[in-house]
Amino acid sequence: MVTVGELEERLRELRTSLEALPDVSEPPKATLRILGSARSEQTWNTLLAYFLDPDQPHGFGTDLLTSFLDRVQQEADSSFEYYHRHLENIEVETEVTSPDNNRPDIVLRVPGDWFLCIESKVDSTEGDQQTTRYVDDTHIGNEGKDTYPDDGHHYVFLSKKYAPNSNADAFDDLYWRHVIDSFETVLERSHGRYLERSVSQLREFLSTITQVTTMESDDFTETQKEKIQLLGEYRDDIDRLLDAAESLRERAIEDWPELFKAHVDGELWTEEWHTRPDHGKWGCLFKDGWYLDDDNLEPTIDHTDTHGSTGFRVHFVHLIRKRESFSRGELTFILRSPTRVDLRDEFYRLYNTDRWQDRLETPLNDAGITNKGQKKDYTEKTYDVDQSDLPESYFETLATAFAEHQPLAEIIDEIVAEATENLREE
Repeated sequence: MVTVGELEERLRELRTSLEALPDVSEPPKATLRILGSARSEQTWNTLLAYFLDPDQPHGFGTDLLTSFLDRVQQEADSSFEYYHRHLENIEVETEVTSPDNNRPDIVLRVPGDWFLCIESKVDSTEGDQQTTRYVDDTHIGNEGKDTYPDDGHHYVFLSKKYAPNSNADAFDDLYWRHVIDSFETVLERSHGRYLERSVSQLREFLSTITQVTTMESDDFTETQKEKIQLLGEYRDDIDRLLDAAESLRERAIEDWPELFKAHVDGELWTEEWHTRPDHGKWGCLFKDGWYLDDDNLEPTIDHTDTHGSTGFRVHFVHLIRKRESFSRGELTFILRSPTRVDLRDEFYRLYNTDRWQDRLETPLNDAGITNKGQKKDYTEKTYDVDQSDLPESYFETLATAFAEHQPLAEIIDEIVAEATENLREE
């Protein structure tokens, strides 16, 4: 069994390792990731075609196109040749459909001279004989391939480096890394001569490609990976600490009223305040008049008296039943009414009227309490608990929460009284 001293030494080592890691903030999400399109092949193809097309208003002219075509020649198809004069008439299209219903992702072509058929993949693999069908097709879009010289037919399969390559021999394999390299070469020698917005858009696209194809990680991701490695190394030690916190929580559940009362201000915890007789894990605190029986809506302190079609309960609850209360050092304090009856409906209606909301605004804002205004949960605030002093620190924090909610409790008294009176008059 690990001794306390040994555990302390292990945790000192963990702290030293964590402090040695750089403090790196998470970078902003790329636009495609925000839109949920970071892995959309159609979106990637649209962007790639846009930047390759010199007729588009991105301001790169033919620079990106020529760099890309040079990379195709160097890395995929050494027989591919082009002349710069060709680029004056180049056509860039996406998903051009042939009479046989074949539809390659991107087609670059100089009519009568050459075409480059690009099939790209992000996460998926090639469909059923997909590249073979494209090669065997007599058309590229609506145009017959026989209008091009035999050495002007070129095919490229664009994918991640370690993904399966194309099935058709006529397709040469190109990787997204090559696209990044070809475009970054242009950006590196730009010297500010391209449109700032276009450069930003291109860099975002390249960043998305890099992240999705996992070719490299940013500093934030690398730091998180190192932390995960530490988590794996020290997992048993951390579990021992969490088990200790859970053991204290389980013991505190049954005795929480007494532990709480030992810390609460005696002037605040008066005879009008109660905890549930079966206090246990529910952590309920309520005032006289907040529990009304099912017979005549008369005050009670026994929650079983409220069971039925008319009985009513509203109370503060602290979520000691949740493991996070000790394991993460969080105390959540909620004003809650769990009874689904007419009186709760009236209480809910009154609570959310402008008149009562105006009364509630100042005490809630002053204490930093969230006004939820739901039928079950009306207010909520989460407090940090000093884990180094559990379980006492939990109940010290609970006493603080109870004190902060006193102005709210006084208003709830009035709303309950008005709601009850309204219901009795009906």
